[in-house]
Amino acid sequence: MPKYLLLARNSTEPKAPPSPEEMQALGAAWGAWMSKFRSAIVTGGDGLQPGGRVIKDGIVTDGPYVEAKEVIISFTLLQADDIEAALAIARECPGGLCFELRELAGYA
Repeated sequence: MPKYLLLARNSTEPKAPPSPEEMQALGAAWGAWMSKFRSAIVTGGDGLQPGGRVIKDGIVTDGPYVEAKEVIISFTLLQADDIEAALAIARECPGGLCFELRELAGYA
């Protein structure tokens, strides 16, 4: 069965942090999404720390770059019958974020 990487992206534009109530509601929505699709989620909801490093041609620089408009904030590894099934799962992700869905090579 194919596996897909679901990348959550967020804008780098400054915005007010969510209230504790909003964070609690968002956490509950993610928990419900993960429960609903438990059989399809291989690894889920792992967030990423801000920053990181970019390695290109053996040279290491800080990243993501300031001029980036979006940064990857988390990832989920899905397993689904095909891309359409994976898209159906991704469409129900909560949080109003932008997502990128990529099939992993070697699992088709």
